[in-house]
Amino acid sequence: MVNVELPSQSSIEHLLEEIKQLSPAELREFARQFAEWQEQSCTQEEASLLARIEENSRLPDAEQQRYELLRRKCERRTLIENELVEYQSLLQRLEARNVKRVESLIALAELRRMSLRDLRHCT
Repeated sequence: MVNVELPSQSSIEHLLEEIKQLSPAELREFARQFAEWQEQSCTQEEASLLARIEENSRLPDAEQQRYELLRRKCERRTLIENELVEYQSLLQRLEARNVKRVESLIALAELRRMSLRDLRHCT
């Protein structure tokens, strides 16, 4: 698929003028193809966002297990100094992933034209 970037508002206006010159049959065909393209584009973007949400929902398995172990030790207040440093590092990585996950959730909600609250009930 070729992506065309329109450089200015005048280009959009020119494109609209060209569309206005289409016959009713050509306009229906244009609308059908545009809707098909739009649906396919949204579907691909949605799939990409869903993959990004899943990918950033947790750390890689080994790191997630280590994080959970250190979190339990932290809750019991039995972490030693080097474990605390490791725990904080893993926590920062998890938080960074969570930011990416939330950004993707927001983008998905916008794509679906719904609120985050409503999106939670769909996914």
